[in-house]
Amino acid sequence: MPKAKREVAELKKRAINSLVLGIELFNRPYNRGRSESVLILLHHAFEMLLKSIIKDKIGTIHAKGEKYSFGFDKCLEVLHNEIKIISSDERSTLSILNAYRDISMHYYQDVSEDLLYLQAQAAVTLFDDLLNRVFNERLADCIPERVLPVSTRPPKDLKVLVDSELSQVDALLQAGSRKGIQAAARLRPILALATSTRDKAERVTEDELRKAIKKRRRGDDWSVILPEVAQLKLETQGDGIPIYLRIKKDANIPVRIAKNGEPVIGTVIKQEYDWFDKYSLNVSDLARKLNLTIPKTRAYLFELNVWSDPEMYGEKRIKSQQYKHYTKKTLDALREVVKRIPVEDIWNKHGKKVLGKQK
Repeated sequence: MPKAKREVAELKKRAINSLVLGIELFNRPYNRGRSESVLILLHHAFEMLLKSIIKDKIGTIHAKGEKYSFGFDKCLEVLHNEIKIISSDERSTLSILNAYRDISMHYYQDVSEDLLYLQAQAAVTLFDDLLNRVFNERLADCIPERVLPVSTRPPKDLKVLVDSELSQVDALLQAGSRKGIQAAARLRPILALATSTRDKAERVTEDELRKAIKKRRRGDDWSVILPEVAQLKLETQGDGIPIYLRIKKDANIPVRIAKNGEPVIGTVIKQEYDWFDKYSLNVSDLARKLNLTIPKTRAYLFELNVWSDPEMYGEKRIKSQQYKHYTKKTLDALREVVKRIPVEDIWNKHGKKVLGKQK
């Protein structure tokens, strides 16, 4: 067998092994470390599966000049935008799993049994879908059919599940500040459903968590605080315990999020955001993260010409202070162009502009 094929087979084998271990831990009879372990293993299963697909389709899982293989987000980008193997709904499902695993590794969260089942069953369904779609194999060919997540009360309606979870968050918030930590831990996985289904699959930040709790305490409705969640629904097939469960973004909803610049009318709501959350980087921040001088960083900015793109650059005046800031999208674009064009070449091309015009 050629080396590339062996590597694909090994990645796929590791993916299946992690999936089986995740299922085994889901079905264990006691809960110590259970939810965190399940999410970590399911995430690893998909990371290996996604890399096996990319390796099979394009022959490499390394960006040019990089010593490390693609991360999870990069795998999703390649499979969705370049190879076009996964749909937008499937990318959202995996982004949600990625967020849950991230929180489990680095934060304190309280994942209910229903939400854990949702992640486990959706993972098994999508894993089987991708295995069949790309390699013409089924999970049943690799593991016993009995090896599936088991729940005595699988959720059928995501709205009912989320409403139940948020009711418990409300109860904790009403108990006062002494229950604030528990309320935040319970809200984190619900907030992850919202942030992970955004176009940029954002992570749950402590600032956004605090803002959501503050808005709820002042009386804002959850459908306005977390409008993305209202777009999600479950698609189930099978009787009793659903053998197939998919998370989709085409639910009939009473509200939707207005895009930037779209007039807010009818049932459309405008999503609030902090300007400094979006435009979080000044030129000094960019230079520091790129390990470049500020003038050399400006030269790369001239190469990209970001100043006409509101998704990359913004200006804001507060009293006498004028802020000129950039987004994470700008930083990502700069990192790519720095890899392609040596700093000497970029300075020869744009150095005079930098010295003659400051942005």
